[in-house]
Amino acid sequence: MDLSKIISVAGKSGLFRIVGQGRQAVIAESLTDGKRMPIPSSMRVSSLEEISMFTTGDDVPLGTVLENLHKVEKGKPSLDPKESDDKLFTKLGEALPEHDRERIYASDVRKLFLWYDQLLKAGEFDKKEKKAKEEKEGTKAKKAGTKKEADGGKPKVAAKKKAAGQKAAGTSKAKATTMRKSAQRGA
Repeated sequence: MDLSKIISVAGKSGLFRIVGQGRQAVIAESLTDGKRMPIPSSMRVSSLEEISMFTTGDDVPLGTVLENLHKVEKGKPSLDPKESDDKLFTKLGEALPEHDRERIYASDVRKLFLWYDQLLKAGEFDKKEKKAKEEKEGTKAKKAGTKKEADGGKPKVAAKKKAAGQKAAGTSKAKATTMRKSAQRGA
């Protein structure tokens, strides 16, 4: 799961996906309703990729915790973030057994379960599974291509190099022109 483009904005509920860059703001799309809005640089923004959770050992990235929770829940929605603290911490213990209960606030756990539900509804977990399937199919296709080359078939790389070496008809390089100083000044 790629969390680098998913952000949380202070003062705004929900998660947002970065879709573009404006002149003085980032253009973000809400994961819940799909509305786009500019987020100025003066607002406090946190990328989910940079967030980690406290454990008794090294801190664990939020993406790993979310993936573990997705495995524990078997792809289904988890607890309601408004459940009691004990239930939420128990479920967190299933996904992250070595979490440090003394350093993790209950509000952070509520936010974790809220974000999990939003990412699940937005289909972010499905994107990872689709990407993994595509990569498997891509490696199978590469292996099939190398077998053809070994069997005496024409290598595809040579054909691509030959096509790249030929110029397209009617294309030319742009010519550089020099301007006199008087032309530059508008005189």
